[in-house]
Amino acid sequence: MTEDNALDFKSRHPGRMHACGHDAHVAMLVGAARVLAEARGELAGAVKFMFQPGEEGFFGARSMIEEGVLEAPRVDAAFAIHVDPRTPLGMVETRRGPLLASSDNFTIEVIGRGGHASMPHDAVDPIPVACEIVLALQSLITRQIDVFRPVVLTVAKIEAGTTSNVIPETARLRGTLRAVSEESGERARVGMERLVTGIAAAHGLEARIKLEKGYPVTVNDPGFVGFVVDTSRALLGEAQVVEMPSPIMGAEDFSYVLQRVPGAMVFLGARPQGVQNPAPCHSNLMQIDENAMATGIALHVAVARAYLC
Repeated sequence: MTEDNALDFKSRHPGRMHACGHDAHVAMLVGAARVLAEARGELAGAVKFMFQPGEEGFFGARSMIEEGVLEAPRVDAAFAIHVDPRTPLGMVETRRGPLLASSDNFTIEVIGRGGHASMPHDAVDPIPVACEIVLALQSLITRQIDVFRPVVLTVAKIEAGTTSNVIPETARLRGTLRAVSEESGERARVGMERLVTGIAAAHGLEARIKLEKGYPVTVNDPGFVGFVVDTSRALLGEAQVVEMPSPIMGAEDFSYVLQRVPGAMVFLGARPQGVQNPAPCHSNLMQIDENAMATGIALHVAVARAYLC
């Protein structure tokens, strides 16, 4: 997206911006690397700094793992920080167990037979069937998925037709499926395929669904979260560290790291001062208070030192 902030350092490239704070994540890790490098003689072990490309949908962490980032020397634990422009400056939030959801994408194509809009009986209109599928997908989620293992299904794009008086041959739906347990996600995927093909067949049409599995659930290790919470409170104070009551339905490919080694991700508050309703991540107006980065550097250093000293 194009950055619409009035900042001296805003992106100069149309359609490209750091809308999720990954530039801040890199800066914090560089700062922590400089501090820890100066104190390497005090550390009873090694620290790897994972500068991960392609976090937003390109499986960068998975590629780095395949290339050996967790080996030679073997990594025993992992820690990550993600900024949050909505959370008060300097506050740390995390939770034990699922922190972020899995993320799958889907495309549904409903295939009918085109014709003149004035004579729908001579055509097989895919648009009403596509609309019925959208509504039925929502019922699938609310009726067949355990409310305590939630799933979010969003149809975010509908494509059909070229003009006002022609029934098109096809209609396409695109969307995303999020889940905080692998079991709920799989149940939703199976139900989607059954529902999409069944509704289309009931109306004499054909439908195809393509499900693309994305990032898995980001699951924090409970023991490591306890260690991070204690370390964060010692550094920042009791009131500055909060254990979240529920996961967030966004997704993160740090999940691949946490499948291999115990560890945790935390959110770091970076709300700009004086802003009552800050823009969230993935907004064209997203920005952070850069003072949060000093806290992030200190937290990276504190966690590494506490684990290794």
